Amino acid sequence: MAKQSNKQPQEPVSSPFSESGATRRGVQRVNKAGKSAMRHARRFVSSRLDRLATVKRMVVGWIVLVLVLIGISAVQWIGFRAAYMTEAPTAGGTFSEGVIGPLESLNPLFARTSAEKSAAKLMFAGLYTYDTSGNLKGDIADSVAINEGETEYTVKLRSGVVWSDGVPLTAKDVVFTVNLMKNPETRAEISGWESFNAQAVDATTVKFTLPGAYAPFLHSLTFPILPEHILADVKPSELRENWFSQAPVTSGPFAFRLLQNVSTDESKKILHLVANPSYLHGAPLLERFQLNVYGTREDIEEALQRSEISATPALTYDDVAEKLGSTYNNQPHNINDGVFAIFNTQNGVTSNISVRQALALATDRQKIREVSKQEVDSLDGPILSSQVEGDVPTFPTQDIKKAQELLDNEGWRVSGDMRYKDGTPLEIRMIALRGSGFTQVTNELADMWRKELKIKVDVQVVDPLDATQNVLQSILQPRNFDVLVYELVLGGDPDVYAYWHSSQAKPTGLNFANYRDVIADDALSGARSKRDEKYRSDRYRVFIRRWLADMPAVPLYQSRIDYIHSTSVKAMNPNSVLVLPEDRYADVLYWSVGTESVYRTP
Repeated sequence: MAKQSNKQPQEPVSSPFSESGATRRGVQRVNKAGKSAMRHARRFVSSRLDRLATVKRMVVGWIVLVLVLIGISAVQWIGFRAAYMTEAPTAGGTFSEGVIGPLESLNPLFARTSAEKSAAKLMFAGLYTYDTSGNLKGDIADSVAINEGETEYTVKLRSGVVWSDGVPLTAKDVVFTVNLMKNPETRAEISGWESFNAQAVDATTVKFTLPGAYAPFLHSLTFPILPEHILADVKPSELRENWFSQAPVTSGPFAFRLLQNVSTDESKKILHLVANPSYLHGAPLLERFQLNVYGTREDIEEALQRSEISATPALTYDDVAEKLGSTYNNQPHNINDGVFAIFNTQNGVTSNISVRQALALATDRQKIREVSKQEVDSLDGPILSSQVEGDVPTFPTQDIKKAQELLDNEGWRVSGDMRYKDGTPLEIRMIALRGSGFTQVTNELADMWRKELKIKVDVQVVDPLDATQNVLQSILQPRNFDVLVYELVLGGDPDVYAYWHSSQAKPTGLNFANYRDVIADDALSGARSKRDEKYRSDRYRVFIRRWLADMPAVPLYQSRIDYIHSTSVKAMNPNSVLVLPEDRYADVLYWSVGTESVYRTP
């Protein structure tokens, strides 16, 4: 019997190239790699996870530090700009301004409307002008010498002044202009020169001779000068129709370029002006100035809304503020004009002083100022109080009871809703000019008198631009009214002789009240006979007291203009003091339509 072996059968040896051997070695390598990866993970990741929060805090810290440094740099840059840089107007561009027409003549001697006066100021220089503080200063005039009797004024002209065509402006041009204003055939809008003489001493010296001392004379020398070399051969009677009235040679900050008719009826025109490089005070920053002339204030309002113009002095800001939004700013400026309710002191019921005093005392002037739609200043007499030194008499406060007593004492008794005297109702005819902005003021004044005094007031609004109404000949010259709501130009000097002296109570005079009083006449004449300020103020205080006692008018308020302009332009100085509306151009040399940052001058 065969014997069994105890040895286990051996497994066949695997070849290195066999499938099973390769698998085992692959598994071993994978295991080995996994172990190695775990060791690296434990060494380089797991052991450093606790450091991640620290790193995050460091990164955030650096970011905050960088932001702080950027903020500090920004603050320093802003501070640097504030300390060393400023916004300055840039040169060039076109400024467009809307004004009320018509614009019929560019000859400044015939300037009558707002458009014509604005054009004259932009294109023509004078011997004197008003600066931004409202004070008189030399324009072409360099100096003046006045003799002891104050009857001779010798004016020295600046040298180097030329017309826009390059011809020198001389003393002969000044004399030529004065002679034109004196000649009645010229029919100039500037009057009062008949008794004054002008003589050219040499090319740059003019001597004015007066028949007597006239304190406000220097204020008369603001008239625009015309070129003799252009107009010497033109007859004064034909001057208005001459080509010069449509394309003048100029001497002001701007020169004529083109007059464009935009509408077929010529109610809208555009006067294109260019900077005058030869202007005696230097060329303007603006390259061009465009004067857009419109027929109505509504037209100007629409032009603002369409951004057709950059600015206008012709509107009341409160009336248009909501329509314009934030696109435009407003600069309110008083001007030296006064709005009065002028009584006819020679005819009708207002010829009675008690009736005039009653009407004056029944007037709530504060309410009148409120309905004017502007924050206008009070006017307390025939002269601006700022122009007279000392304690200036002021207008009495409203007193309805006293006003009613005055009428009662004159026999005007209330019966029902009216006052009567001998069966005749107390009736007043009031006149206001259309387009002047006084219609609402006139109606408010009429309502006051109707309510407080029980009188009948007939309000009539007339259009000075309507040739068929002929306001001058039908209303003003014959004094065809009981009360006239009217604006008087008070000017840069307190002299109001033309409005209240009895010699001017004539159809061609400006004493619309036909006011006559010996004491008032003497005070007015005396005040213009000496240049001494104290003496003049003493005389004017006497006149004001007499005027308030006689009450030839009710001073309602001082006039104001709103200069509405685009926020993107730099126009007149907001602190400017205006004597006349066209004095807004006193600093036109510095107007601009853009700004840039520049270094401040040390």
